[in-house]
Amino acid sequence: MSALEQYKNNFAEVVKKTTLEERYGGRLRCCGILGDRKVGMERDKNSLQRSTFMYNPFRPGNGIEPPYVAGRMEYLQEFSRALDLFEEGLPRNFIIFGPRGTGKTVLVNLFGPIARQKGWHTISREFNSRFCDEERFADAVITDLVNEACNVSFISQIKKRGELLLDTLKPEEISAHGIRYKPFYKKKRVLLEDHLKRILIENWNVFKKAGVKGVVLLYDEFHTVHDGKNRGDYPLASFLGAVAQAQREGCRYVLVLSGLPNLPLNLKEAKTYTERMFVFRELGNLPEGEARRAIQLPLKGSGHKFEKKLVDEIIKKTGGYPYFLQFYGYFVIETLKKELISLSDLARMRTRLLRELDISFFEDRFKKATCAEQEILLAMAAVESNSIAPTEIIKATGIGKSTFFMHLQNLANKNLIYRASRGAYSFSIPLFKEFLVRKKKGMERS
Repeated sequence: MSALEQYKNNFAEVVKKTTLEERYGGRLRCCGILGDRKVGMERDKNSLQRSTFMYNPFRPGNGIEPPYVAGRMEYLQEFSRALDLFEEGLPRNFIIFGPRGTGKTVLVNLFGPIARQKGWHTISREFNSRFCDEERFADAVITDLVNEACNVSFISQIKKRGELLLDTLKPEEISAHGIRYKPFYKKKRVLLEDHLKRILIENWNVFKKAGVKGVVLLYDEFHTVHDGKNRGDYPLASFLGAVAQAQREGCRYVLVLSGLPNLPLNLKEAKTYTERMFVFRELGNLPEGEARRAIQLPLKGSGHKFEKKLVDEIIKKTGGYPYFLQFYGYFVIETLKKELISLSDLARMRTRLLRELDISFFEDRFKKATCAEQEILLAMAAVESNSIAPTEIIKATGIGKSTFFMHLQNLANKNLIYRASRGAYSFSIPLFKEFLVRKKKGMERS
């Protein structure tokens, strides 16, 4: 293994093991989020600056934390304050929503260390459409809660018993040392909301006795969960109702729900008091100053430099979209592997970069759609407005109304579009519209 490879491996290990406090301790302490501890970030940065090796600091990926989390400090500070407010008697829950690649998962993951630093416990889960079923939803929530209750109980016998219990097929009930597990069965005609409320309240006593200040439920991809009136499934309304009641009875459960832009609408349709129960925070493209810092700060100590005009062009082309800022930076460094990279370098590789972006990011998403659905996507891309009325696309495609709305729902289920408002849809993925325009031109030429 070469010295460079060894260095990269060592650096990856440092990044993997570094805590939130070590990476952002200085900034977080200034905001009063973390205590006064020695920060590892400066030590790591100084050692990298002294190194003669060059490395690529950008991290494009799904939920991968970038070297500098731009434009999110106010949310970290607000979440920290919300935990303090809850201890004073005011429950605060969060909805984090926005298009793909805007840093929702990264932000939610950063909430975890802040909560644990304050003596709270966290439970994390990524949801999908299978949890629209009440029994599956209840099983996931209850299993996670009981597992965490077992972990904090410090009673090894009960912990082992709990682990064994959860490996069996649908046990009836267990209750020992305050830990309660009882699966939910729709056929028993018990309302899910009542069932979850009972589980939440009874297991809260375990956390309270163990000295846990509270439990934060970090739920990602939560836009995939919705109520099905036709099926008689109401996981969302039941869950919100149960948590609201548990909070009113003094149980410190904080909800952090993250998802695509249709998440707030799903929640409001489930419970009309959602807007009073949650703090809504929308993530989108970064403002110019933060976008610039997202590019320039990671470059320090990396051995690479970007010409100012290049940084300006990247911000302009990406519109400050967080994922593409990481992608552009990563791609130009990996392609050129030189110290100073200029705007002319980017111009020479533009075609290659767009081809790579289309292949690695857009093309597979487009192929998820059927031929009819692809026709609808291409027609939507031809509309100037970002909020598109279905009637416009029906006229353009000639697809029958009933069939059209079935396709539209399928596209939403595939996370390619979302209902932006009543009677209007938008693309879920930033710059997807531009890709579709390029795609259509290529199809017309061939």
